[in-house]
Formats: sequence, structure tokens, C-alpha cells
Amino acid sequence: MNVERRTLYRFPWSKTDNPGGWVDVTDVCNLHCPHCYRTTREGHRPLADVLADIVACREMTNCDDMKIAGGEPLTYPQLVDVVRFIAENGMKPFLLTNGIGLDRPFARELARAGLKIFNFHVDSGQGRPGWEGRSEADLNELRQTYADLVADIKGLGCGFNMTVSPANLDSVPDMVTWAMRNIRTVRHLTLIALRGIGDGENVAFFANGRKLPAELVPNRTDRPDLVRLTSEDILESVQARFPVVTPCGYLNGAAFPETKKYLVSVLVGSRRDVYGSLGARTLEFVQVAAHLAKGRYVAIMNRSKVGRAVFLFSAFDPVLRKALARFLKTALTRPGRAFDSVYLQTIAVEQPLELIDGEPNVCDDCINMMIYRGRLIPSCRVEEYRTFKGPLVTQKIS
Repeated sequence: MNVERRTLYRFPWSKTDNPGGWVDVTDVCNLHCPHCYRTTREGHRPLADVLADIVACREMTNCDDMKIAGGEPLTYPQLVDVVRFIAENGMKPFLLTNGIGLDRPFARELARAGLKIFNFHVDSGQGRPGWEGRSEADLNELRQTYADLVADIKGLGCGFNMTVSPANLDSVPDMVTWAMRNIRTVRHLTLIALRGIGDGENVAFFANGRKLPAELVPNRTDRPDLVRLTSEDILESVQARFPVVTPCGYLNGAAFPETKKYLVSVLVGSRRDVYGSLGARTLEFVQVAAHLAKGRYVAIMNRSKVGRAVFLFSAFDPVLRKALARFLKTALTRPGRAFDSVYLQTIAVEQPLELIDGEPNVCDDCINMMIYRGRLIPSCRVEEYRTFKGPLVTQKIS
């Protein structure tokens, strides 16, 4: 499929005025997911270094949220201190985790320290102990466990990540179905296309002026068909079951502007009905209003419950107008549902770092920038800096 950019709002973010920051606290992990671009080299980072990077990232990006990542950050012994520091410095702490080892008392402790969002990565490609060979539909049981674990903890929300490959593409709607039923507690989904470098690319790789042997190039595979999904492929899979999912915002690729690297839809619905989506006009209003009010853009909802007042934006948003029509039809045919609480739920589709025609293509104005040794870089490229002391560059082979 081809989503027309003229129907979308191009997020106004830049590297120095960006809602999202990122910090790695450890490279230790209790899972070994295929195609993960992190490797264990250093273990837990010193707390002072972590805090210094947070400050530097905040100063460089003007970020509203700070993602705490790894490795697996739940293994980091000073995680509560990191969360508290981020909150005390005026940012929303956002934890990227596989959830292994999390219990409700620790979730409450993190919430008291200021954590706003748990973002659980759960998918069938992880090889989780006890869940091997299970489908995405089966894994909804595990997702429900994590969603219930943090539900109703004051000030805390959750979302879920899923890596999408050709093996589980057809199962994506099963996960979306589950999320829609949990719209009260699950604020967002992030569907990440499996990307990589397929053998047959007619390029040579260099780092710091040194040519690299092919076996050192990360995420290289002899199966190019495994790493060629796009954000639009994933959206098409979702829309096949849920036509009301309508994208409203995007980021393009830096090297190839026609690519939709970050494609966002925002659902409007209740626990029993999904009415439709927000349109580009409403998304633009939210971004501009946030910047006018706070001096920075936002990417994370403080709360997903918005109420029926959200439909007031339908006066200038034709996409939301369709959702309003569905809400009114539901209210007329099933009057009791007219009083259901109304929530928003974000579905973001990501097309990560990739090689196109021999050229690396990253998100233009990436939302996941981080500090590495004093330098602001896209977090998806940190392993290149750690391994080769700089980013990979390519050169066409004639």
C-alpha cells in the first residue's frame, strides 16, 4: 500500500526541539532476542555517567520524555534513582522492558519515584522461557498479565512493543484486537518492522575509514526477504481487520524522504467500541498547543481518558468526524453505551535503520536520540559507535 503524505501531519520535531530522549543504563539482558542490535560489553553503567547523559540529552533535545533502556533496565540496581532523577528534572520517565522479574511492589516503587509509562516488549520471536513456539494470540495472555500488574497504580500507564517479521505479520491484528479491548489501560502499541541488511547489497562497509569484513556488519542476513517489511506493510495488515485505523502523523526517512519511518494512528474508543481515529488536524493542534503551553513538543499522553469532549475537534477534523458519526450511531442503537468513558490509544509503526540502494536510511529528526560519549546520536546506531567508534558508511561497488 501507499499512504499519501498529504493526508498526514509531518511531526514538527527537530534534533534540538524533540519530545523524546533516550538513555541506556546497562547492556545486560535476561533474553537473547534474534536480530537485537545490543550486545553485552560493559555491564551496568556507573550511575553518575547515566545521570550526566540524561542532563546532556535534555539540554540538547529539549525533550519531554526520557526513555530508560538497555539491555534490560529492570536488572539495573539503581533504576529507582534514575527514574527519580528524570522526574525531578521535569521529564516523563518511560521504561522500555521485557517485564521479566517485575512484580507489583516494584512497579509501585517506580511509580512513587515518578515513572509514567511501562513499555513492555513482548513478541513470539523472543524465545521467552516457557513461551517458546507460542503465537501472538497466545502471548496476549502474557500481555494481559503485565497490563493487569500495573493497572490502577496511580499515575502509571503502559504500552507494548512488538517486533514484526514475515513470520508473525499475519498475527499483528490478533495483538491489536487484544489492545483495543484494553484501551482503558493500554495507552499505545509500537509495531517495529524487522529491518536489516540482506546479502546481495552491492556495497562495501567502512567505519573510521577502515573497510569492514562482511561478517562484522550487524544485522546482516542471507535471507533478504526476512528484513524487508515496511511500515506500510504492517499498517495494511492492521487495516485488513480494522479499517477504522487511520494514520494521522509521520516522520520520513532522512536519506529517502518518501519512506514513512514512523507512522502514527490514534484510536478513539471505549472499552466496548472503537469509533475511529483522530485526523491530522487534531494532531497538529495538539503539537502546536503543547509547544505554546510548555515550550516543547510531546509524544506521550499523560492520560488516555479524554472524554466525549474530544469530538469537539471534529468541527475541523474530517477523520474525527467519521468517529463522531459512529459514536452517535452507537448511542442511538445502544443508549447505555453513550455514557461509556472515551479513551485514546496510539498505534505507532516503525521502520528502523535500513539500507536502501546501498545507503543507510534513518528517521529524519529521530524521536529516540541519545548521548554517546558527549555526542548526540540515534539510539539505533549506538552499537556501531561502541563496536567501530563511529557510524557505518557505505560505498557502492562498481
